[in-house]
Amino acid sequence: MRKGGSNLNKKLRKWFRGLTAGKAVHFLLALLWFGLTLFPLYFTVVSSLKLDNEIWDTMFQLPSIPQWENYFKAAETAGILSAIVNSVVISLGSVAIMIVCVMMSSYVIARRLIKRAKALNLYLLAALMIPLQGAIVPIVQMVGAVGGKNNFFVLMLIYVGLNISISSFILVGYIGGISREIDEAAAIDGCNLFQTIFRIIFPISMPGVATAAIVGFLNVYNELPIANVILTKTENRTISVALLAFQGDYQTSLSLIFASIVIVIIPILIFYLLCQEKVEHGLASGAIKG
Repeated sequence: MRKGGSNLNKKLRKWFRGLTAGKAVHFLLALLWFGLTLFPLYFTVVSSLKLDNEIWDTMFQLPSIPQWENYFKAAETAGILSAIVNSVVISLGSVAIMIVCVMMSSYVIARRLIKRAKALNLYLLAALMIPLQGAIVPIVQMVGAVGGKNNFFVLMLIYVGLNISISSFILVGYIGGISREIDEAAAIDGCNLFQTIFRIIFPISMPGVATAAIVGFLNVYNELPIANVILTKTENRTISVALLAFQGDYQTSLSLIFASIVIVIIPILIFYLLCQEKVEHGLASGAIKG
């Protein structure tokens, strides 16, 4: 034990000797960011296991008797399970349509198959700067004009349009790094444009495609403003809309609200942790190749 403690002390002293002012600032900022990120999650989870009168009285303490039934009550009352199914269906459908569209558009832009392909790429990138709030009114007006309220497919098409820009940003750079000789070899073998894109380029671009799909899935799954306006029927609610409605109905029961938030967070947190490495790898590869 003493030997292990001595080695630890030596490592700590060596680390502090090499600590510069810049490194110290970076370390403190990272520590602050970690605390600001972790504390809300800790408070939410702990509060979800308490009675309502315990939440503020024992704010930082673990619950004396965990109230696990809060989760069952919240899930049943808020209709969270059906809302999760709706969110997953809409998210997967949106991502599937988006990937097909963005593969074709990104290939055309990356290979400069049309005039002003570079200008089109800049136009798509500029769309990233448009806030979602500025697009809600025209989107709702168009949906109302075609009778698309409470229609999952219409909502999927809206999400495809909203996520095309970020997906193009990822895939244009990735496809641009793939040698044109591969396209020429495919053409010699008799592949047409669509076969080249989906049989040849698509498998090679899989890291970038996976990144675009994961980012798009998370964006759609967590989206609230548009879904809240378009999905007016209770049975059609996504998880974000269901959570918002539940908070409005049960403002006096904080423990159930926190429990519902935890139920919503857990699936998407697990999904992100499992896919985090792929997202980082895809973004880095696309940026380097671009």
